[in-house]
Amino acid sequence: MIKRYFMMILFAGVLVCAPVFVIAQETTPEPAADVPAGLTIHVVQRGENLFRIALAYGTTVDELVALNGLTDATRIDVGQRLLVPSSETIVEEPVIHTVQPGETLLTIAQLYGIDVEILSAQNDITDVNSIYAGQILTISPVEETVPTEETVPTQAPVIVVEADENLPTVSGNIHVVQQGETLFRIAMAYGLTTQELAQANGITDPTVIYAGQQLIIPNLPESQITAIELPAPITELTVQPLLFIEGETGVIQLSTDGNSTVSGTFLGRNLAFIAQDNNTSHIAFLGIPVFTEAGIYTVDLTLNNADGTQTTFAFNVRVASGAYGYQDLTVTDENLTAPAIQDAELTLLTNLTSAVTLENFRDAPLSIPAAAAMNGAYGTARSYNGGAITSYHSGADFASAPGTPIYASAGGTVVLADTLNIRGNTIAIDHGWGIYTVYAHQTEFTVALGDRVVTGQMIGTAGSTGRVTGPHLHWEVWVNGVPVNPLTWTQQIFPS
Repeated sequence: MIKRYFMMILFAGVLVCAPVFVIAQETTPEPAADVPAGLTIHVVQRGENLFRIALAYGTTVDELVALNGLTDATRIDVGQRLLVPSSETIVEEPVIHTVQPGETLLTIAQLYGIDVEILSAQNDITDVNSIYAGQILTISPVEETVPTEETVPTQAPVIVVEADENLPTVSGNIHVVQQGETLFRIAMAYGLTTQELAQANGITDPTVIYAGQQLIIPNLPESQITAIELPAPITELTVQPLLFIEGETGVIQLSTDGNSTVSGTFLGRNLAFIAQDNNTSHIAFLGIPVFTEAGIYTVDLTLNNADGTQTTFAFNVRVASGAYGYQDLTVTDENLTAPAIQDAELTLLTNLTSAVTLENFRDAPLSIPAAAAMNGAYGTARSYNGGAITSYHSGADFASAPGTPIYASAGGTVVLADTLNIRGNTIAIDHGWGIYTVYAHQTEFTVALGDRVVTGQMIGTAGSTGRVTGPHLHWEVWVNGVPVNPLTWTQQIFPS
């Protein structure tokens, strides 16, 4: 028997009516007479688990456990009769799973009740140890052959849903590209810019996407399904964002069930963890350097515990390209383009900003340091006077006339107030927890080394000192010794 319904779908604020075809079996087992209103009976089939049954009926594992008085959610038997919410739609669709930090292919396979080899084959994975946080896996229902000699109870009605092919498909924080869609149209539907969506997915050419491509939607909640087996004493591990971007900031947070000291490495650099709550809560900020090649990298953690034991733990993350541009600049003083001068100044600032102050002076996103238009973006690869690419733009430029006030982006301590070769008259402020801001090419300072400043306090005036092509403010944000895109710190709320 075939029934046709219409399903109302809310997408981007518009109700869309899509045809739904329901194919039901002619013979459906009648629920027992004492089944409460609003419920029906589901007979457990071979290969099913409680998660898949809950997904099919649009409910949760916890609700099924409560409805059926189950004591062990992992133990159900073929032929077992379960109370489930009454529903006309049971959909066996592929599930989109976003890999969380610390998950393995084995634990994910166990969560969905399928064999790890099948999960590998469904996702074209040849090395089970190569999965990484933020990776998208598709888990499809597995059909199993039932021996003819075994009596299997009649299955509940099976319903096949065919939605309008022009509607976008969304699961968790994933959008599956449909025929005829563009990155601009998808971005608009989710309240994003094309650049934001492209960066979140490592897309270098926004005009090239294809039907069936899975896109991470960065402003939607991450998947709440986890199958993480964390070694003691780690009780919780969070990585933000799941997909790291070259030139931006990552955050690693973990909780422990006792007093522990945490250290780690990533991209050959030491991670500086800040301990809170009697050394049971730990946080580290990490900058992903520009020119980091897109790929999969390992985060290595070491915990020294109060009982004298040591715990090591590693997980993979993916780094995507920042898709920054290129420009060639004309500089009259060619001495200032010498690699030795650039390297010496970079080393000075790297050493300065690698120190981690345990006190935190931030309590909000950073504020813009000048009342002027931005005329130079972060990350642009640079050559000088037609030469080879030797550097990149490590900050954001503001077209400030000489004498224009410059303001502190957040509270902190002035740790540098000096004249540098390339950046000219420069101030650096330590905001705590390894976060620094740098203000370059100033005409004069209104604060001194060691001064404590507050958000919005005037610290100097714009100028054209150092290696410049005209007067402006060059503003940088450094995270544990790495200059990152400063605008992300004005738009995002980082832990404080």
